[in-house]
Amino acid sequence: MGRKRVCGLLAVLLLGSWPVGVQARPAEVAVDAPCVGLVLGGGGARGIAHVGVLKVLERERIPVCAIAGTSMGAIVGGLYAAGFDAAELEQLLASIDWNDMFVDSPPRAQLPMERKQEDFRHLVDLEIGYRDGRLSIPAGLVRGQKLMLLLRRLTLSTWRAEDFDQLPIRFRAVAADIVTGRKKVFADGDLAVAIRASMSVPGAFAPVRVGEQLLVDGGMAENVPVDEVRAMGAHPMVVVDVGSQLLKEDALTNPAVVLDQVITALIAEKTARSLATLGDADLLLQPALGDITAADFHRAAEAVAIGEHAAEAQLPRLRALALPAAEYTALRARQRHRAFDPGLLAFLDVEPGQTPSATRRVAWATTPLVGKPFEVSAVERAVANAYGDGRFETIDYRLQERDGKAGLVMQPQQKPWAASGRVGLQLDDDFNGRSDYLLSAELVFNDVNRIGGKWRNLIQLGRITGLRSELYQPLGHRGAFYLRPALEVRSESLPLWQQGDQLAEYRLLRREFDFGLGYSPQPAWRMELALVGGRDSARLDVGGAGLVQAGSESFAGLRAGATWDTLDSVDFPTSGGRVDLELLSLHPWAGTSADGEVARASLDWAVAWKRYHLLLGTRLASALEDDAGGLRSQTFLGGFLNLSGYAERSLVGSQAALARAVFYRRTGDTSRLFSLPLYVGASVEAGNVWNTRSEFGRGSAVVAGSVFGGLDTPLGPVFLGFGRNSSGADSWYLSFGSMLRQEPR
Repeated sequence: MGRKRVCGLLAVLLLGSWPVGVQARPAEVAVDAPCVGLVLGGGGARGIAHVGVLKVLERERIPVCAIAGTSMGAIVGGLYAAGFDAAELEQLLASIDWNDMFVDSPPRAQLPMERKQEDFRHLVDLEIGYRDGRLSIPAGLVRGQKLMLLLRRLTLSTWRAEDFDQLPIRFRAVAADIVTGRKKVFADGDLAVAIRASMSVPGAFAPVRVGEQLLVDGGMAENVPVDEVRAMGAHPMVVVDVGSQLLKEDALTNPAVVLDQVITALIAEKTARSLATLGDADLLLQPALGDITAADFHRAAEAVAIGEHAAEAQLPRLRALALPAAEYTALRARQRHRAFDPGLLAFLDVEPGQTPSATRRVAWATTPLVGKPFEVSAVERAVANAYGDGRFETIDYRLQERDGKAGLVMQPQQKPWAASGRVGLQLDDDFNGRSDYLLSAELVFNDVNRIGGKWRNLIQLGRITGLRSELYQPLGHRGAFYLRPALEVRSESLPLWQQGDQLAEYRLLRREFDFGLGYSPQPAWRMELALVGGRDSARLDVGGAGLVQAGSESFAGLRAGATWDTLDSVDFPTSGGRVDLELLSLHPWAGTSADGEVARASLDWAVAWKRYHLLLGTRLASALEDDAGGLRSQTFLGGFLNLSGYAERSLVGSQAALARAVFYRRTGDTSRLFSLPLYVGASVEAGNVWNTRSEFGRGSAVVAGSVFGGLDTPLGPVFLGFGRNSSGADSWYLSFGSMLRQEPR
């Protein structure tokens, strides 16, 4: 589908949280009462007009006894058939954060610490899989994890109704088999799955597998499902067509728009054939939605009002179908959802088909729910905990009754590839001839053994060139303990500056191993103790003959660290904090030369008020003895937001301190789907570096500041800024990378 339909049908299901309601109960209508069938077509955000039509039908007491819907029509129609009323649907639509629904992962604060560390490698959030000698990418930009959980929550009241004729209002949903191109009509099964399949816009949402069929958005087969309501025997029909309009010639400006035009034309042709079969008693409503596109969910209120206006234009014909007030009130009371309580959860099953470690991961996260009252929020938190592992395409659940007791059946779907890769980029340029870049590529092999080991390989080119290979091996019943053996070889540039002039540049070659034992019982924190060792060698690449030409040292010791991380983002954080503590203790073991201890600490804290954000941070580093640690004791400052005005990494010392406050404001329309958020901001920074502990903190700190604009792009944040400091240095910066950067250790 083109961009308009891709964006549009996506957001459609995200109807916030609502109290779970009721055991299904079919509606009953008097024998001589009219049985009005409702046909709701697809159209993305344009389909929100359906809610306006429903408001008028309720106000005028029009009895609806059967509904069929496609895509957005399946969402609105399915929820209405499950027992929601028009006012509730309007409120739900208004409460949705549409942009959040296009991010499958749980909030960053809920991710395991091992996955949070990925953010500091600045990898693009596009996974490339490898299996059986072939590369592949996800079948959709969105796998639909959050959307499915929301649909599940909203349709829990129907968990016993396997036949859609048993719903409060009879219902049909239309999807399409992407393999055969044929229509798939859902008349029974799982209501949430039927709705999810009906709105799987190709290329945007991953297809949904139901049995042997791979299903996508029903718009390609029957966008206005007149035949399905007719087959249910409902007469007359109220048909609502909200399909996108064909563009004028001057708007066909690029291949994507032309492709969208082709698809729209094909859908319109099929829709016209369906509408031609309507009888004289049927009502066709085509709301005048004008320039509202399938992606314009921020214009939901307009769409609802337009839908109301379209229905009100047919009031004389609608009122001929009205029931007396008492009859209609009784009918709607039977069609409403009611609160239900499945009681204590007596059992929990995980459907087979996963690797043993993936099955255990889901079981570890969800088994604590057994023996407790069913609470949808607790189930969703447990599912998010398991999903954050990164191995799953989706994790769904359903209630099931067994021997008169209720339990949960977890339905995980593991990613189809054994290995996956991602790439990333950092770029810095000061518009004064100094620039550097860092290109990263990461290849991860999941489940390399039966206990869930993950083999991660990181390749870097540019300022740092090298390879790191590590095994992350969870241990114990819940995987809270882990082993992390790693090998790394890397070469990086180390500039040497004096009074704002670069005197030389060294190239450091580091060969290192470390063997870590860690403990991370919760996503928010971890502790790790690692044995480290290796050799550092430095050579002079650029500089005069009077400088040291080369040197090397071997090292061995222990590194102890603790991290607490609840930040919601490392790009433009708005909430949470991060504390990172490390003590490196080097000893002359087995002939190594480095000796001494180095302590490092960093703190970042983010707060927000509406569009305004404040990031507070500090960095401290100290070689506890003046000659401790050798090359491993050096800390670098300088660059954008790290004593702005200086060039990147132009200050180096064994003692360092930095404090900063960064203020930024998000601008533009934040309600639009797929907008590129623009930030404007400023920073105040203070700090310096020293070479001995006796100098640490003495003398005047360098005070710096910057002003900048930042754009949050799909490839990562981009900053353009200007900085100046109290030493008289100033610089322009073009920076491609997040506000928070973690120096390689």
